[in-house]
Amino acid sequence: MHVSFPRRSAVAALLALAVFSATPAFGAVRHEVEVTTHHTAKDGTFLVTTKGFALYTYRADKANHSNCNGTCLAAWPALVVAKGVAPIGRGVKGIGFFRRSNGTFQVTWNKKPLYRFISDTKAFVVAGQGVAGFSLARLNAKRPTTTTSSGAYGY
Repeated sequence: MHVSFPRRSAVAALLALAVFSATPAFGAVRHEVEVTTHHTAKDGTFLVTTKGFALYTYRADKANHSNCNGTCLAAWPALVVAKGVAPIGRGVKGIGFFRRSNGTFQVTWNKKPLYRFISDTKAFVVAGQGVAGFSLARLNAKRPTTTTSSGAYGY
């Protein structure tokens, strides 16, 4: 028995195959990196991932340049995006990225590289605050209170 398909079906099958092969394979879907905010009375408003993990900046970094490498990077993983994927700021302005010396693309906030802390094992934990030159990426950074002297002691 010979079954023949109309020519139209063969063309439709080829088009379907072309569309299917042009879509990313399962697991190869491009993931976006989103940065949003969280607020607590103690820490103010700070940046977090969409899963609630706190984001930090490193005092030794320069604009669009990370000075955290090797063992530093093991404890403070850089927040990175895949090549060709731009990070998104949900309610946060100034989100961007730069290319690190190892070729990865690190997410920045106002040109400051962003990191997670390996000991922050749950959402909204901020165990890295103030550790080894790292601080929360705060929207409303708390400034140290300054006092003035009356001058009576010659200070």
